[in-house]
Parts: sequence; C-alpha cells; structure tokens
Amino acid sequence: MKLSVVVPTHETRELTLRCLAALWLCNPAPDEVIVVDDGSNDNTAHSVLRKYPRHIVVRLPERHGFSAAANHGLARASGDLILLLNSDTEVQPAALGPVIDAFDRDPDLGIAGAALRHPDGAPQWSGGRMPTALWYFALASGLPALLGRLRTWRRLRSPSGSGGGNVDWVAGTAMVIRRKVWEDLGPFDLGYKFYCQDLDLCYNAAAAGWSIRVIPEFQVYHHHGGTISNAKGAVGPTHPEFMWTDFLRFVRRRKGTAAALKSTRALRIGGKLRLVGRRLASPWIPESQRSDWRAETSAYAAALRALDRPSPPDQSPSP
Repeated sequence: MKLSVVVPTHETRELTLRCLAALWLCNPAPDEVIVVDDGSNDNTAHSVLRKYPRHIVVRLPERHGFSAAANHGLARASGDLILLLNSDTEVQPAALGPVIDAFDRDPDLGIAGAALRHPDGAPQWSGGRMPTALWYFALASGLPALLGRLRTWRRLRSPSGSGGGNVDWVAGTAMVIRRKVWEDLGPFDLGYKFYCQDLDLCYNAAAAGWSIRVIPEFQVYHHHGGTISNAKGAVGPTHPEFMWTDFLRFVRRRKGTAAALKSTRALRIGGKLRLVGRRLASPWIPESQRSDWRAETSAYAAALRALDRPSPPDQSPSP
C-alpha cells in the first residue's frame, strides 16, 4: 500500500528537518512526503527544499492554523494511507512496516496511531477511551501529572494507549488514516485551535464502523509541545487556554449542551484546585524558576476565564 506523509509546520524549522531526517532512515520509506509551511518566518520551506528536493512543499503565505495546514497537505496526498505527523516527531527506522501491514491485513482498520515516546524513551499518552467529565477534571487539576512523576505509579499504570490495542481515539501526533476514511469524513474542522482534531475524526470513524488501533511497533519519539510553542499568548507546552475550550467544543458538537455544561463544571473545579495548589507551592519554587511558574499560573487562570466566554459558531471545515 502506498504511504503518504503530511507534516504541517509553523516556525519549527530545526524540528522539521529532524523529523524529515528520521523519515529518510525508515525502511520501508514513505512513498511521498508533503510539508505544509504554515506562514513561517524561519525559512522552513527553503531549508526543506534545499535538503529534500523531491519532497512536496506547500507554502502558505500567512498562518492559518494547524487544522487548515493539515487539510491542505492531506488534500494533496495521493497514498492509500496518509500519515499525519507533527513536526516535533521522529519516526523510528522500523516503524512504518508494521503499520502498513496492519492496514493490509485488516480491511476494517480505519485509523492507526503510534506508540509515542518521550525523547528519553519513556511512554507518552498515545490513545484511549473517549474523555469523560471525570477525565476533564483530572486534566484541569493536574493530579495525574503529579502522580506520573512517581516511579511506582508509572510502573503500575502506563500512559493510556502506550501498550497498543483497540482504542476510541489515537493521538493526531502520528496518525495514519486510510484514504477512504479521509475522503468520507474529512477535512478537519477549522474551529479547533490546536486540539481535538484527532478525537473528532476518530469519533466519526468509529460511528461509521471503522476500527481504531494503536500499533505498538509503530514507534515515534515526540518532543512534546514543540509544534505549538510559538503560539501568541500561550505559555507552557499544554496551552490550557486553547486545550480546554477545544475539548468543550468537541463535547458540545458530539454529545450536546448538557454534556458540555457538565464538562465545563468539571474543568472549572479542577482548574480552581490547580490554582490553589500552585499558590500554596509558590513559596518553595526556586528563584530561577519563578518567572516561568508565574507565567504558567497566569495561563491556567486565563483558561478558567475562557470557560465563561460564549462558544464560537461552527466554521466550515474546508481548507
């Protein structure tokens, strides 16, 4: 099966070149690589073409956002399978063969995700069940992240999806989409600022009868947060002011107003708990880290305020 790779990028030239260098070492190699430069000012497009003249480079003159950039690249892809890949990833050399084989063996497999790893090899969240209100509370409170720092906890509970298997969704960080799925259910909704494109597509694919799976041999290293580290007004790798509102948009569109209100309450309670914890901990933060700590605290406060704003209307998903 022919595999196309689509890499959206914005102001991540060095990460993008590392991503492409990793793809160059893959065996089997992808049949097509498309880089979408989303209005970068760091000479990304020129650098890619100079080093990889056979790659397709789509240069958007101004920034349109991840969803639009991904839509442009996915519309150009010609493969039977399309790998949407963040520019802050490095696909391991033997990773593509197993995922191509999985689609070849199972005609019902619609979307497959990678077993994501941190650069040090530690597993990352790679997929899982659809989020619930309790999950949103945990996300906003930060309690799972604190538990994750405990080695004993990580030995007892690995990040969701990291072991592979059937799931409700896979991370869009490294997501392989069967062409039929994209043709029937794409493109991405432009209303999502940074998150939930993966959830939305997986939700629709499952409703259409496709299976979704994390392939454990599909190993991808992920420099978490690198692709959106330059977003204006955003602080830290998670950008809660965008993440929380994107999750609520997803819930509102797929589960209705009542579920969205329940999720909003969960995010609000969890967010307030996080702010209380950060205020209590602030006297013990080293002086060298206090500036970043205050900025992150402000970002979480901004995320709480964003929950009270009216939700924006749906936007056309066309690129």
